[in-house]
Amino acid sequence: MNIIKNLVDKSKYGIKCPFVMTATRIVVHETANDASAENEIAYMRRNDKESSFHFAVDDKQIVQGIPLDRNAWHAGDGNGKGNREGIAVEICYSKSGGERWQKSVDNAARFIAELLKERNWGVDKVTKHQDYSGKNCPHRILSDYGWNNFVNLVSNYLNEEDKPVSVPTNKKISVIYQVWDDVRNAWLPVVTDLTDYAGIYGHDVCAVFAALSRGNIFYKVHIKGGRWLPEVKNREDYAGLYNKPIDALMMRTDTGRTIKYAVHLRRSGRWLPFVTGYNEKDSNNGFAGILGQEIDAIKIYIE
Repeated sequence: MNIIKNLVDKSKYGIKCPFVMTATRIVVHETANDASAENEIAYMRRNDKESSFHFAVDDKQIVQGIPLDRNAWHAGDGNGKGNREGIAVEICYSKSGGERWQKSVDNAARFIAELLKERNWGVDKVTKHQDYSGKNCPHRILSDYGWNNFVNLVSNYLNEEDKPVSVPTNKKISVIYQVWDDVRNAWLPVVTDLTDYAGIYGHDVCAVFAALSRGNIFYKVHIKGGRWLPEVKNREDYAGLYNKPIDALMMRTDTGRTIKYAVHLRRSGRWLPFVTGYNEKDSNNGFAGILGQEIDAIKIYIE
């Protein structure tokens, strides 16, 4: 991933990063404000406070402020392992949440997976600020998203192949997905395959995020009273519009396997039968839903 370097001047090493560091873990934070990654790093560089961190991640970019071979003061544990051995990753836009924050979370998960791959680490190396000082951080992930869901998202990106591959028929492919809830005005927790459904009965689904453990997934939604929105791929974007209920969903993959998906109708309170992936040459086949009837939950898996 592209990283913009805006490193602390060496004249401030004594304040910001006084010790040589060999990292053993990643420590996840949220900024608790609505500044961009660029502004977060710029503020950290120019002030004379000890507080420091290696990276800031927002919805568009990753900015580095401290070299990875130097420690940073971020975990609140003095000379403990958080401050002395942790790569600090700050996630932006957590004060207000919403779309920018969600994209920042997704970018951070993808970036952390890259850090793990580079070091041959597993997700057990992903820790949170709270683990070291008890502080409620990363606060919005803990309250709105779920720490385990975030770690699962990192794991998904960690196991993601760089290029689509042909998967043997006996190799399981998992679907990881979540939906935007119109009542809570937030993304609901991540669901994998049929371990649960994504959604809350009685609450309109307005958008969908999805990814596969291997290969690519393509999907689109129909806005109630409107039109089919453009197809999106994996978690490069979400399918839908915030606060616009959807009434139909279509999905396909390039894995050579059969994807199946079903929707639950809010007003009638029933699940419709599973349908299979659609043929991109015929945009009217293979959709789950009934036009004009809002969807409040979805289920997806691959055979």
